[in-house]
Amino acid sequence: MKLRTALIFAVDVMLFGLPAWSQEHPKWEVPIDYSYVHYQAIDFESRNGAYQFGRNYNLNGGGGGVVYNFSHLIGLKAEFQGYASETRTIIVPAGNPFLPAGGSASVSGNLFTYMFGPEIAISRGKGRAFAEGLVGGAHTNVYKNAFNNLNFTGVSGAPSNNAFAAAAGIGFDFKVNQRFTIRPFQMDYLYTNFTDNLKLAANQNSWRYLGGVVLTFGGKPPIPPSATCSVSPTEIWSGDPVTATISVLNFNPKHPVTNSWTSSGGTVSGSPTASTANVDTKGLAPGNYTVTGTATDKKEKKNNTASCSASFTVRQPRPPTATCSASPQTIKPGDSFTVNVSAESPDNSPLTYSYTSSSGSISGTGNSASETTSTANANSTITATANIVDARGLSTTCSATVTVQPMPVVAAPPEVISAGECKFNQSNKPGRVDNECKAVLDEVALQLQRQPNGKVVVVGYTDETETVKMTQLAGQRAVNVKYYLTSGEGGAGIDASRIEARSGTVKEKGAKIYIVPEGATFTEETTPVDETQVKGQPRNAPAKKSKKGS
Repeated sequence: MKLRTALIFAVDVMLFGLPAWSQEHPKWEVPIDYSYVHYQAIDFESRNGAYQFGRNYNLNGGGGGVVYNFSHLIGLKAEFQGYASETRTIIVPAGNPFLPAGGSASVSGNLFTYMFGPEIAISRGKGRAFAEGLVGGAHTNVYKNAFNNLNFTGVSGAPSNNAFAAAAGIGFDFKVNQRFTIRPFQMDYLYTNFTDNLKLAANQNSWRYLGGVVLTFGGKPPIPPSATCSVSPTEIWSGDPVTATISVLNFNPKHPVTNSWTSSGGTVSGSPTASTANVDTKGLAPGNYTVTGTATDKKEKKNNTASCSASFTVRQPRPPTATCSASPQTIKPGDSFTVNVSAESPDNSPLTYSYTSSSGSISGTGNSASETTSTANANSTITATANIVDARGLSTTCSATVTVQPMPVVAAPPEVISAGECKFNQSNKPGRVDNECKAVLDEVALQLQRQPNGKVVVVGYTDETETVKMTQLAGQRAVNVKYYLTSGEGGAGIDASRIEARSGTVKEKGAKIYIVPEGATFTEETTPVDETQVKGQPRNAPAKKSKKGS
């Protein structure tokens, strides 16, 4: 077996044959061992096959070393082994250039090795598998003794006792405690390169067994198992479910772990082999509660348990909040108003609404209600109240007020005022505004100044005798009165649009003046005067001649 092949084999066994999990490791290891080596000291075959011979030595010995571990996976090893002498008969067939006739002799031989190199280890529980690859040197007296006992000729000197050496192999340790480990076996391929000038050997391919104890120092103690707990959700209402979860570290992955649970409130249920449990919170009062989980490896005798806790909170229920508003806030009797509610639950609980009113007739659903007032509500204040209740029975109220105005006072419509009367008794000037009429009209002018929005209706009349003597005399009398008020020497200067001239049916020689306040209606049966045909006359106008008519 070649050195490279042996190293590949050892690494394959270590990396793929022994799955494990990492753990704490000692910093220093001191192996002390017994060793047996099957040393193939004489192993020669000529290039042309003319002769071949061989002799192995089975040597017992022991030794030790030291390993410094950089991590739980790799360390650096220094090893020293020594093997006691054994005497064997070496037969050299004829044909050796330095012993042509051949010969035989008893030759004693020993072996010493000193090598250095990496060691790869994987731990699992108390077991530890490792592989190593070492290089260094070897010492033996086999070849010098053979030179002395076989009487070789033509050789300048005895062969060297020292040569290059290398080893590769695997082993297994069983940990007893933190300081002491038993090594039941270690198997190595051993390569040495004693190339002597006697043509007795080339490369030596040997194997060896080692077993013993290992003293360990330094490093940290094993990490104790641990656990972390969590709950979901962390805030609930009483009666909501809670799920607790436990996660563990540094337990032996090949051992089953059982879980148990307790809680400061509620009832916990779950399978011992499951990592989760359910907490029944029905009936819990508001407050904080703690769930405790304990993980146990029953196959381990110590460092086999870990506990953890997590907390959840049962919330204090909060009632809803609400504000009310009325629209409009001031109404007339018989009008309607609406109450709008802006409400919310801080805990997002569904809400229901109901309404009452101080007048007793409000109705509505959802967040609004309406009411229609009546005359009985006049001159009063109505208070509408909303009652808001959540799904848990917690409630709040809010109110809005509406002012109902008094019943309106219906004012009597203004009346037409009889402001005065003028008489037209002069036969020669039947339509002239005389001094008595002038005095009346001056007073009317004063009244109109006190009522800037009032108007004047002047109604002229004639009697039976006059209608046959002068046409349109009634209208002329009314127009003359208007003329005086607007343009006469009295200087009243009343706006002509405020005065209306009309002729009436009453049989008399006169004219009546009426003041019509704003909002009043003149109702007497009269006829408007066509003022394009009948023109106003001043007081000093000459009298018109009588016309004979029908």
